[in-house]
Amino acid sequence: MKEDYQVSTDDGLLQLDVIYENLSRSTWARGIDEETVANAVKNSLNFGLYHRGRQVGYARLITDYATFAYMADVFVIEEYRGKGLGRWLVECMLSYPGVDRYRRLLLATTTADWLYEKLGFSTPENPKLFLQINRPAIYEK
Repeated sequence: MKEDYQVSTDDGLLQLDVIYENLSRSTWARGIDEETVANAVKNSLNFGLYHRGRQVGYARLITDYATFAYMADVFVIEEYRGKGLGRWLVECMLSYPGVDRYRRLLLATTTADWLYEKLGFSTPENPKLFLQINRPAIYEK
């Protein structure tokens, strides 16, 4: 808890309509459909950010719960930005039990590298180590 805010991994608190609305308008998942969002949520370790019971942010880890995690879909809704809540949400993710033992945590961002660098993320020393298939406009019709 932080003032009137809470971060929780309780999937029962998640408000899928809020998650869908924000992801479908995001730069990284624009146009994503509700079914895909629901499947992604169902198969992830989810972190909801709440203000007095209203979901105002979200992030998830795609993980094997032992050695690796990919951080995805981090957002705080516009009216709540600028209060340090995004950083706090990521700090909560990084302090989740067992995450400190993961060999590798990855994420992709085009807008907040400054935030993640403050929390210990860095550009890969050897970018050729990572390969990808990238389909940035896959959800747009």
